[in-house]
This record gives sequence, C-alpha cells and structure tokens, in this order.
Amino acid sequence: MPKIYSNEKRQEIANQLMMVGLELIRRNGLKKMSIHELTKRVGIAQGTFYNFFNSKEMLVYALADSYQQSINDKLEEIIQAKAHLERNDLRELYACMFLKDEHNVYRFLTREDLQNLSTRLPSDCLYEITDIKVAMERNLRYVREKKEPCDLDAVINWVQIMNLTVQNKDILVEAGIEKIILQLIENMLDELF
Repeated sequence: MPKIYSNEKRQEIANQLMMVGLELIRRNGLKKMSIHELTKRVGIAQGTFYNFFNSKEMLVYALADSYQQSINDKLEEIIQAKAHLERNDLRELYACMFLKDEHNVYRFLTREDLQNLSTRLPSDCLYEITDIKVAMERNLRYVREKKEPCDLDAVINWVQIMNLTVQNKDILVEAGIEKIILQLIENMLDELF
C-alpha cells in the first residue's frame, strides 16, 4: 500500500528531491543522475519518486522553473527597492546567473541534455523564445535611461549567445569562459543603455 503524505510532507519531499537532484546534476551531469541514487539519498522508495515527478526530465523542468522564479523575485526586489533597474543591476544579475549561481541548473546541462529535454518534455513545458521576449519586455519597462529605440531582438540574442557559450563550455578554452561571458554581458548592456 502506498504511503500517504500530508501536503506539508509532500512539499518537503519534493523540495528534497529537487535539492538533491540539482546536487547530483552538478556533480555527475544529468545523464549520470539516477533515480535510484536520488531516492536513496532522500530516503524514499524509488517508485515513490514518480508520485512527485513523472520523469527525470520533469524534475529538471521543476528546477529550471524554480530558478526562473527566483530570478524574477530578485528583479522584483531590485525594482521594489529602487523603482528601476540600472546597468550595474543587470550586469551583476547576469554575471551571477551565468558564472556563479549554483542553483542555475542550466549551467550544468550539456548540449545533449538540452536536446534530450527538448524531445522528452511536453511541448507546453519548453521555454520558447516568445516567453523570453515577453519576460524581457516586462523587465525593460523598469530599465533606467534605456537606449531608444532599444533593439529587443538583439538583447535576446545576446542572452541566447551566453546560454550557448555555457552549454558548449566543453568545446571552449575553460580559462577564457568567464572573460567571454563578461564581454557578452557588456555587449548586451550596450544594446540597452
């Protein structure tokens, strides 16, 4: 008979699965992350995992969605505190996202992982360019001293180039990645300011 969890316990287990899952992805990569090891570390039966996530890919989707929400929250905090976004705010946010943030699951996914996710996740779970554009337009309303006209498509492309750089780090010179990301951030910011 399956175990019945309270709503609080369900949330606690889901959070543990996400936390341990992210740790395993950071350490071993998505391909080597096993449901067996994940559930063992969380202390639940392997089959119980599927009461929380339909697949390993849906766990990654939940991690990505949670991370995106945390970025939105950070932006909202800045906007609430200052009523606008400045160049340095965005510089720090993007540098953290692409170079330091250990919660950004995308930093630890390979090209192959992303390809697999795109084929295995339901289409409504895939983050489309249109979604990026809507989010960027929302955030641009708060950019102080924004360049007019601002080329939103170019800004989005700079962000996508940063994503591609991180996803392809295995074919790049590792010592130069930080320098390149920082320069890409400045190029993106030059489109905005």
